[in-house]
Amino acid sequence: MRYLLFLLLSTTPLIGQNYHYAVDTSNSAAQENSFTYTLAESATTSAGIYTTEGVLLRTLWSNEYKTAGAHTAKWDGLDDEGVAVAKGTYSAKVLANNVQYEWEGAKIGNTSKHLTGENRYHGLSGFFKFVVVEDKIFWSNGYNEQRSAAYTSSIHDPQVTTPVLDKGVIVKYICADSDKVYWSGHDVFADNSFVFVTNLEDNTEHQYARAVNYEATHARTYSSTLNKISGENSYITGLARSGNYLFVARQLRNTIHVLDMTNGGTLVQTINTIYAPRELTADGNGNLWIISDANQVAKYRIDGNGFLGSPTQILQGMEEPLTLAYNKNENQIAICDGGSRQQVRFFNAANGAEANAFGQLGGYANGPAVMNDKFYFSDSKSKDFDADIYTPQYNHAALSFEDDGSFWVLDVGNNRMMHYNQYRNYVEKIQYTPDWLNLSVDKNNPAKLFVDFLEYEIDYNQADVAKSWTLKNNWGYYITDEYNNAFGRIREPVTLSNGETYFLLRQNQNFEIAELGSLGVRITDVVLDGLDWIWLADGTLVYVDLAKLGSDVTWSAYKLNGFSIEGNPQYGAGMRLATRKNIKSTDPLYRLGGILSIGFIDKDKLVTFDNRPEEYGMGGGYHLGLMDTNTNEWLFRTSKATGKNYTGEYPLDGRFDTGNEVHNAGSKVMVFGDNILWGYYGEFWKAGFQTNQYAHYYKNGLLLNVFGTNQSLNPNNFWDNTKKHIPFEGMAGNAISPFVVAHPNNEDVGYLYHPDESWHGGIHRWRISNLKSVEEIETLILN
Repeated sequence: MRYLLFLLLSTTPLIGQNYHYAVDTSNSAAQENSFTYTLAESATTSAGIYTTEGVLLRTLWSNEYKTAGAHTAKWDGLDDEGVAVAKGTYSAKVLANNVQYEWEGAKIGNTSKHLTGENRYHGLSGFFKFVVVEDKIFWSNGYNEQRSAAYTSSIHDPQVTTPVLDKGVIVKYICADSDKVYWSGHDVFADNSFVFVTNLEDNTEHQYARAVNYEATHARTYSSTLNKISGENSYITGLARSGNYLFVARQLRNTIHVLDMTNGGTLVQTINTIYAPRELTADGNGNLWIISDANQVAKYRIDGNGFLGSPTQILQGMEEPLTLAYNKNENQIAICDGGSRQQVRFFNAANGAEANAFGQLGGYANGPAVMNDKFYFSDSKSKDFDADIYTPQYNHAALSFEDDGSFWVLDVGNNRMMHYNQYRNYVEKIQYTPDWLNLSVDKNNPAKLFVDFLEYEIDYNQADVAKSWTLKNNWGYYITDEYNNAFGRIREPVTLSNGETYFLLRQNQNFEIAELGSLGVRITDVVLDGLDWIWLADGTLVYVDLAKLGSDVTWSAYKLNGFSIEGNPQYGAGMRLATRKNIKSTDPLYRLGGILSIGFIDKDKLVTFDNRPEEYGMGGGYHLGLMDTNTNEWLFRTSKATGKNYTGEYPLDGRFDTGNEVHNAGSKVMVFGDNILWGYYGEFWKAGFQTNQYAHYYKNGLLLNVFGTNQSLNPNNFWDNTKKHIPFEGMAGNAISPFVVAHPNNEDVGYLYHPDESWHGGIHRWRISNLKSVEEIETLILN
């Protein structure tokens, strides 16, 4: 199903740029400064008054639906500031269109069956652990910002998932027996960790005799709480169920607590003789396998009363054991081993002999190409065991076997749960895209779409979006901590004239130019001073000054001169591209705290955007502008601020909402062809909501439409805490880096891509079509 629910129109006059809107006089006698226009078909319209040089003086109306036929309107002779303009000849332009906006879902990077709703895979964090029990998969994703972080799916229909409980705490580790599932919980705000228990059949809580109620901070009350421990470093790092006992490991406490489940969950042992215990699994033969210390995997016999003595077996040759699981069909222990291995290694559970390994040796150390038998378990980035809030997307793994010997492996670097049969042939995958902020598209090749360090290949000839994408490359393996900034991973990618693809990589407060090579990312010796850079399709680098009230702003262009022997782009001295002097409070310019974005119309007309709310004496004026770089004069300024005190619904007339208690307001301005779009993600809009709204302008500064949605339109009852976070059509959180492209083979179509913090767990795409319906009707008018 496709959705056409987000085209927002007005059939009544809206509050406009200067709050003095023109009056439609179609049914009355023409008045002074009146003009007529005829629509061949009913359409959405906007209108403005221009000088004979094409400068927009006044927006008369925006985003109003008009029926086919003749219309008459008038202009009162004022500009957008309410000031009377000089006598003379002006041009009245009416912009008519029937452009369509279709949310195609967030299917790219997400394999879910459902387009939206609570049964779709999504989350702030990626997959952390899972366990297969009978025909069900139980999985966790760590921190999920008051949503549930515990889920279940069926192995018969794995692309559908269901939350377990609601409004939960951090959930990471899982184990199960024949009828119950045990989950680790961590209330990070209160520094409490605990185990909660659910029934396998219906996902309700199961209360053992020793269970207590625990009211978690900003979350639910758990009625099945066991083994609650308070204090720093108390969080759980491993769970296992064997015989009568539940084993609970806390690595940084150097303890394993043993609970007797036949006695209601009574604590019967505190084992502190095993250093830094973390991952646990039971082998069904009365043994507990433990990953401990840096890289030891050992087998312990479970004695009477749950006691563990000395290890009876230590596996040899481990590099970076990350998780382990037992395959009862082959009596094998399987280990996800990181380091230089990046493989699943299989060992005889009886004698510890290694049988074989699965997966390409070395994984992504050998190159970025994504394959079904290639794993990204870990890399050289920091292994932060204290990461309780945002789970790092590397240096952990998950592994579980079905009863028939087939198995699931977490390819964590690509956030994929990979399913293989007992013969190790690929069966299927479950994938979603967790919290991410940086999306970009190659400016010379729209088939290359990047999310953080992941590269997707998009086939625009494939009508079904779900079938149009392929996860092509993962460029993150050789990236070290100093370059791993969430706001500065693959930025401004562009394939240059030598056929190679480059991008800007953030290092502290500078950008460095890097190349996407055959073996991975190659960082060149070209360092750009600061972060205020844009890379154009022809290879030109543009540096933009931050705007301050009363100061001057210069846009400087650095032309690409060629390439060094090593293939590094070479640049000469910068040239002034444009300058605005004595910046006014109403100018729409890039400011401190903003997201830099510019665009060009007809090569010499510079599109500017102010995405910030009102602060530091600016932001109360216009937020979108077009400047002639030959004269440094504005051709238009539009998208005027609503004002800080505005409390109404999201504006449909192109105004920029600086009210509604918004903190971070707009995202980026984007240009394709004659079209200009800007985004508004509205963090904390209406004191806690978010938006996913977009304004679409034509190159003459008149509004075509406003599309998107916002959290106040949530059909799932926002005020119900158990329902307010259920995904609904078109919604995304913190979509701060949208990107628009023209269809490579159809000039009537464009696409808007944007990220999503956690609502839908994928890359959103909007189809913008019927662009040829845009018609500009011009009439001369005497003032």
